[in-house]
Amino acid sequence: MKALGYHNRPRKLANQCAIMARLWPSFDYSVHEDGCVSWMGKVRGFQQFYKIAVIWSPVDKDAPCVMLLDPKLKPREGGSFEDIPHLWFNVKDPENSALCLFDPEQNQWDDTMAIAETTVFWAARWLLYYEYWHLTGEWFGGGVGHESIAKAKQSNVH
Repeated sequence: MKALGYHNRPRKLANQCAIMARLWPSFDYSVHEDGCVSWMGKVRGFQQFYKIAVIWSPVDKDAPCVMLLDPKLKPREGGSFEDIPHLWFNVKDPENSALCLFDPEQNQWDDTMAIAETTVFWAARWLLYYEYWHLTGEWFGGGVGHESIAKAKQSNVH
């Protein structure tokens, strides 16, 4: 079967919103002054639900960003925020670091993809591994590069 051309085109905001409303109807949607859009809603890790925000700029076509709103990110007991694996680490406000859901250098997400079909599911999977990490201290979710800022700093010392 010949692929239809529209599957290779960037998705417009209206299309992203329609798919999100169909797959994640409980998510709230808002447009910000800078042109960014956000969806907020709950997804389930393994043990509990988490409220997340998915933020995307349809103008810049950058990959969506996912923030954990409630409960907030927290390190393991006795650890630091730098120990949390696979974050886009916010040095000024670590509790508000974004979840690292894919490798941008490998083009694992682009604007032809539906955020509701990729990013939200990836966030739920990340939260599952985050819960396991809290229990065991190991990150079972895979990924590229250093697992955490703390491990990156350790490898630079040696």
